[in-house]
Amino acid sequence: MNSFMFLVRRVALVLMLSLVALGGVGSSGFGPTAAEAATVSRIVVKGNTRVEAETVRSYVLIVPGKPFSNADIDESVKALYGTGLFSDVNITISGSSLVVVVEENRVVNSVIIKGNKKVKNDELYALLQTKPRGVATEAKLQGDVQRMTDYYATQGRSTATVTYEVTDLADNRVDVVYIIDEGDRTAIGRISFVGNNAFSESRLRSVITSRKRSILTMLNRKDVFNEAKLAADQEALRRFYMSHGYADFRVISVDWDYDEASSRYSVVFTVDEGGRYRYSSINIDSTIPGVDTSRLMRFVRTKPGRIFDSRQVEKTVEDLTIELSRAGYSFVQVRPRGDRDYDNHTISITYLIDEGPRVYVERIEIFGNTKTRDYVIRREFDLSEGDPYNRVLVDRAERKLRDLGYFKTVDIQTEPGSAPDKVILVVRVEEESTGEFSVGAGISTDGLVAEISLDERNFLGRGQRLRISVGFGADQQQYSISFTDPYFLGYNISAGVDAYKTIQNRSSYRPYMNDIIGGGLRLGLPITDDLVLNLNYKLNQKTISQTKKQTAAYFPNGVYVTSSAGYELTYSTLDSNIDPREGVWLNGAQDFAGIGGDVSYMKSIAEARYYQQLLPDKDVVGIVRVAGGNITGLGQKVPVYDNFFKGGETIRGFESYGYGPVDIATGTHVGGKNYWVATAEVQFPFPGISPDFGFRGALFADAGNEFDVDVPKGAGPVNNANQIRSSVGGSVMWASPIGTLRADMAYVLSKAKTDKEQWFRFSAGRTF
Repeated sequence: MNSFMFLVRRVALVLMLSLVALGGVGSSGFGPTAAEAATVSRIVVKGNTRVEAETVRSYVLIVPGKPFSNADIDESVKALYGTGLFSDVNITISGSSLVVVVEENRVVNSVIIKGNKKVKNDELYALLQTKPRGVATEAKLQGDVQRMTDYYATQGRSTATVTYEVTDLADNRVDVVYIIDEGDRTAIGRISFVGNNAFSESRLRSVITSRKRSILTMLNRKDVFNEAKLAADQEALRRFYMSHGYADFRVISVDWDYDEASSRYSVVFTVDEGGRYRYSSINIDSTIPGVDTSRLMRFVRTKPGRIFDSRQVEKTVEDLTIELSRAGYSFVQVRPRGDRDYDNHTISITYLIDEGPRVYVERIEIFGNTKTRDYVIRREFDLSEGDPYNRVLVDRAERKLRDLGYFKTVDIQTEPGSAPDKVILVVRVEEESTGEFSVGAGISTDGLVAEISLDERNFLGRGQRLRISVGFGADQQQYSISFTDPYFLGYNISAGVDAYKTIQNRSSYRPYMNDIIGGGLRLGLPITDDLVLNLNYKLNQKTISQTKKQTAAYFPNGVYVTSSAGYELTYSTLDSNIDPREGVWLNGAQDFAGIGGDVSYMKSIAEARYYQQLLPDKDVVGIVRVAGGNITGLGQKVPVYDNFFKGGETIRGFESYGYGPVDIATGTHVGGKNYWVATAEVQFPFPGISPDFGFRGALFADAGNEFDVDVPKGAGPVNNANQIRSSVGGSVMWASPIGTLRADMAYVLSKAKTDKEQWFRFSAGRTF
């Protein structure tokens, strides 16, 4: 009997322990297995005030009358939390009822931002997820704080702090107040490089966007510390080295330290340059039958013996891909393979041509463009929906979109389409301001000048450009408006219209007043990426008045109409249009006047510039420039007022209108039908001054001539003075906060007796 009772007590104890282990665990009130076969007859909702009970039940995965498990209860709790409507959820069983007790999140009555002065409210409100009539959750509030803090960091205020206060109101509503302490701008105090031997620190600083704090950066904010900008700087360094032969280059690390005392960051780029390579052999290898590789060699930009340049490789891949696509090879894939000879520092390039996978573009989806129209983005693609997918053409489109200047960032990714042979192109852009209102002021040896302009590069989001400007000077006023559509009628052809009015006052070098009103039409035809043909028509009316009596035969008072058509060819391989250091720029133009009007002539001008780094490690740049022009009358003499008038802007050391043929009786310069000029210049960092201050020096030599005049009837004899003018000198240039200042000091080596010298020439400008 005792044994039996002992056994019963042992069994009861085991059952009790089992129930304790299985019961009262978690918010459900059940252990992991006790509810495996549980059922309830109804679901009761408690604690809800705004949310309907039926809405709560719709998120519960348990159905009355059907068995459910603990996993179903857990998933139901997660689903209710996932709605963002509740701050707490508890599910239990009471008899045959499933009881769901919820605590609703508070509703936001208002959101207020305080303490911000440097960043506008609209910019900060756009970052917030907590909005009026929405729900307030701790996750949203913390997320808003982090986003605003990160945004302030991008504005150079990484010490900014953001906190929030929540005030409870009636009916479970709250007011949210974000309190901001913007702090001071955290700028970069020092930028240095470790491991660079081929290029000096000053040269590498010119490659990256980040700048150290100086008086020059107070307006452009390039001194703002930003991790994203440093990442872009690494890519800029990589592309720079790769384009100068350093195929093994890599950025090992970018380190920074913050000095609280000075509120400045010190940034250190550690690089491994590797060796400099030249091309050894260049080949094309195709696995596609029928491809004539010898014919394709004319599209190859990489040549044996030249310095390796990754840009040339990329352009060659693009050119080969486009040419093969035009030839009917829609799925072609061109890949460059480089084989290095580490001992001789040479690299052989083989362009491999294969048949790529037969994949089509199902859709192109665009996100982030609030102003720019979709078609402005789509037209930069060389492919569209339904076309064969080609990554090279996608990369080309991404580069072209960046070059537009409409977007801060451009990112193109692919996603699987509705079938294995289809992809979706997802284009994400972040727009930036494309409008600019500028006020320019300057001073030169010819007097004060000023300009007010409005320039919109993406007019109405259509990718068109509108510019309106008004300029004032001591001797000249100018008003102009121009409009350009880069894709006229949907084609890759630019079209533009211009209108202007110029008033030229009498001056020491201009013995008359000239009032010009005119306009024109333009049509641009891109032949290649480097070569552009522009066609134009121009119409203007000159009103010459107040001519000095002694020069009336040369510049007779009256109204003269000129109607002309012409063309212009421009070829450019410059590495930068603003501050070039390498490349060629060629330009040639001709205008034919006589399509109606009062004059008939052919005017031709040409100019060539060549830039080359003489000492790349010292940032010493050599520049050679030659230019010339001719105007020839067609069946009549060329009016003197249509001649070329050259001076110190072409040959330093001379005044404006300072050299060329003159009227013997009055000494007045009457211009010339022909001119030529040549310049050789060497630019270098200014000795003894940190390049961060923007000073550069130059030594130059100029030479040229202006000659030949059609002397009008009744005018006195002209001294043609057909001899070479030349000068040498030096310059000081400063990229100052008010624009680029340049002072040229020249010594004239050869001139005519009638020429007018000007040994010092100074110019300055500002845009803000």
